[in-house]
Amino acid sequence: MDDDGLIKKTYRPGEVIFAEGDSGDEAYIVEAGAVEISKRTDNAELVLSILQPGQVIGEMSLIDETPRMATARAAKKTTLIVIPKHVFDKILGKTDAVVRVILSALLGRLRNQSQANVKNTL
Repeated sequence: MDDDGLIKKTYRPGEVIFAEGDSGDEAYIVEAGAVEISKRTDNAELVLSILQPGQVIGEMSLIDETPRMATARAAKKTTLIVIPKHVFDKILGKTDAVVRVILSALLGRLRNQSQANVKNTL
């Protein structure tokens, strides 16, 4: 564990980091490896993106406190920096209230757009 309360976790290829529908209590920064983001459809699992080192995953659920909208799985051996909810909340709490409202509105739009895009690909 770092002085700032962050830890690192390593995942094997194919290992699930979090599943669609889970509650979110951590966000992650991809330090090494790659993370596949996918969403269930009626007949299959649709890969939405592959995230590389330096990218963040899982932050949406921490901001708007809604269930995970997709599954994150290690695409290869992957090391993540874990940002627990209490650390994230402390950082977000230092942000102006107007910025927090804007973030929540943007996330709502993003979630709605993502749902529409998945439906359109079926």
